[in-house]
Amino acid sequence: MHVLLIGSSFSAMPMLMALKARGFHVTTMGKHAGDPCHAYSDGAIFEDYSDKDALFDACQKHKFDFIVPTCNDYSYLAASYVAGMMNYAGFDRAEATQILHVKDRFRQFCEEAGIPAPRTYGHFNAQEPLNLAEFSGQALVKPVDSFSGRGVTRVSNVAEAIGAAKMAFSMSRTSAAVVEQFVDGGLHSHTSFIVDGKIVWHDFVDEFCEVYPYQVDRSSYPSRLSTAQKASVHSAMEKLVKELDLVNGLLHTQFIASETEFWIIECMRRCPGDLYGHQFKYAFAFDYEDAYISGFLGETPNLPTLSERTTQVERRIVSVDKDVPFFGAGLDAQGREVIYVPLKESGQKLGPAPFDKAAIVFFRGAKETSADGKAAQPIFLPAYGVP
Repeated sequence: MHVLLIGSSFSAMPMLMALKARGFHVTTMGKHAGDPCHAYSDGAIFEDYSDKDALFDACQKHKFDFIVPTCNDYSYLAASYVAGMMNYAGFDRAEATQILHVKDRFRQFCEEAGIPAPRTYGHFNAQEPLNLAEFSGQALVKPVDSFSGRGVTRVSNVAEAIGAAKMAFSMSRTSAAVVEQFVDGGLHSHTSFIVDGKIVWHDFVDEFCEVYPYQVDRSSYPSRLSTAQKASVHSAMEKLVKELDLVNGLLHTQFIASETEFWIIECMRRCPGDLYGHQFKYAFAFDYEDAYISGFLGETPNLPTLSERTTQVERRIVSVDKDVPFFGAGLDAQGREVIYVPLKESGQKLGPAPFDKAAIVFFRGAKETSADGKAAQPIFLPAYGVP
């Protein structure tokens, strides 16, 4: 059986390895010949996978049995388009896909379905007249179709929103932006797998944005959310699954929560990047990426059973806020096991977040305690340039 993996970066490597372990013949598609997945696949197509017509032509030519999108929206949306034309497994109807992956449509759906989400003040693009209501308080101007927090600006009035539009347009393939309410609270993710219209496994991760304000660069498992908060978010996701009639597979959600409220920020059916799933692998040996590819192979995922035994895992993205010649990164493990995944070599240029990163680091186990018996405070020395 022949599978096309739509993406070739380091984040796609666990999916490639999972497919190879199952015995599939795997071709990777990505325009950068030096990407790691190309070196380990059975074949490579050096084209831009976000070009849906190029992807369609490749699928027609090679007659792949299955296609598997990887870790960004461009991969998933192009794959969804082709799946609609060629009846590949694992994809929702086109309307549901657009609702989930286009920000202004998702906000409208949440409002109509009664799912808590930030209010939308308006949207506009580079060609059409401004359609933006007056607002009070803080708001975020976002591209309607970008990822990793790219092109997001926090504003406090309409004039600032208009000024921020240029940045949002530059990160949007459709030159379109949405202006939405800024909500204050902690950032978290709810990740789940759907089988036969129901969520059959789910879990939560606490997330933090410490270098670039709209891109996660630290996460912690297990989550410290209360049982009541978890139940409320999970209930909202079950409602979303039912309303959109989602097919089997992953549903991943980011949300902001205060002590009394929560707001859904975005949902996606693609795999989150930066080795997100390895948090569960190192916590309780769950092969998250293998479960993810199952939906696109027409199979039921192999999911873990609930267990109270789990290992604490912290994930760190090594990044900087300006261009530097990367030299190294200092890490204080505080007595924990360290799994270091390098993405840069010493001497290479490291660009600012959210466009570049030097490494992904996992700290596994409990932190050492201080003399007073309390857990030591986190210490992390980030990437730095040559002095």
